[in-house]
Amino acid sequence: MQPNKPGDTKRERISKAQQLTMVEVLIASLILGTCIVLATFLMKYIGFNARILTVKGEALNDYDQAIRDIGVCVDKDNNGRLTDDELNNCDPNAVNFQDVVGSLRYNVFEAMAQNGDLESVARKRNGSCYDEAGQRIDFNAAYNSAKDDTERKMALQAMKVCSALRVIPDALPALKNTEALMASLNQIFIVLGWEPESLAPRDDKIDVDIAGVEAIPVTLRVEGDGTTVLKVLDNIERSIREFNVRTATIEWNSAGISLQAQANAYYLDEMAPLEIDRVFRATETLKNNSTKKSVTDMKNEAMESVK
Repeated sequence: MQPNKPGDTKRERISKAQQLTMVEVLIASLILGTCIVLATFLMKYIGFNARILTVKGEALNDYDQAIRDIGVCVDKDNNGRLTDDELNNCDPNAVNFQDVVGSLRYNVFEAMAQNGDLESVARKRNGSCYDEAGQRIDFNAAYNSAKDDTERKMALQAMKVCSALRVIPDALPALKNTEALMASLNQIFIVLGWEPESLAPRDDKIDVDIAGVEAIPVTLRVEGDGTTVLKVLDNIERSIREFNVRTATIEWNSAGISLQAQANAYYLDEMAPLEIDRVFRATETLKNNSTKKSVTDMKNEAMESVK
């Protein structure tokens, strides 16, 4: 064997140095790639959790606002937000109307209950609304001074019967009651001293465009001279109960005018609280994060979808 020449030893050392450098570069590349992947994952993880926390905060704010707008709980420190202690100690049945001024509860039982326009078209109060001296009982004060839930419930029920609020169930009942609807129409005819040729509810299913409102379809047939028919229609139109005439057929005969109409009366349907479910996926890109929708935006879209 020939001994290695100095040039061969130098080339061998350079080759080993190149191999070592390549290994170092490979290891550095793996470390850098791993760091990039971990950094990207952490950024997405942080962004995803930030989105969840943001939406949770918006949802809590919406619930808090709804509770205060309705007047369920009292914001005792007037800081514009219900604290945990205020929520834990909240008893909706014990809330004084004066403590929730501006809320839905206050506007209904204080403002609407004393509304002169509603009072002018409301039915007469029954005897239970007056005391022995003939003075109308202040059931708002009775509610505020009630000692237990039973007394409060009785006071609330009396307010609905004895205040201007009693016009509301006449105009838009909370339940479907076909018999009561027929009785309302019959009362109109009794006032006129006139008996209809026919009056009956229909079994048709009517779709109403207003969320939470359902219809009771009615068929009415009126025969008589023109003056009588106009009086009947005028009194139906003046009724506190809404009767929406959808179709009508008019014929002239020996008795005068024969009118057959199909109308709708309305009542409130049961409505569940509007809640929105939103799904967030960790695989969504950061770009989507900049175009996310808030809970308020989603709520508005949901409200538009039920109109």
